[in-house]
Amino acid sequence: SSNSTLFNIPKLADDGLNWITYKERMLTAIGARGLMRYTDGRKVKPDPFEVDSTMKKLKKPDGTTPTDKEIEDLDDLIHQQNNKPDSLVKQQIFSTITDQLLLRVQSLGSASKIWSEVCKIH
Repeated sequence: SSNSTLFNIPKLADDGLNWITYKERMLTAIGARGLMRYTDGRKVKPDPFEVDSTMKKLKKPDGTTPTDKEIEDLDDLIHQQNNKPDSLVKQQIFSTITDQLLLRVQSLGSASKIWSEVCKIH
C-alpha cells in the first residue's frame, strides 16, 4: 500500500533553474511509493462490466453475469486504484511547484497529464 505522506522535495524555482534536480527528486519520490505509472500514463482504469442490452444485466468479459460481490469489488477497485493514488501524485506535484504554475496545470485532470505539462514547460 502506498504511503500518503509527502516526501520533502525542494520547490521548483520560479525560473526553473533547478529543474534537472527537481525532476530527479520528484520521480524518485513518486517511484519510491510505487506510483510511477500515474506520472507516465501507464495506469489505466479497470474496465467496468458491460451492459447486456437484451438481458438488461451486467456481463463479464467471458459473457457470464457477475455476482453482486464481483460488481461491488470492481467498483471499489476502480475507485481505489484511480482516485487516491492519482491524487497523491498530484498533491506531491502541487506542493512543490509555484502557485502560478499550479494555476496553469490544475485543470488538466490526471496526474500524468499534469506532470507531462510541467515537463513540457521546463
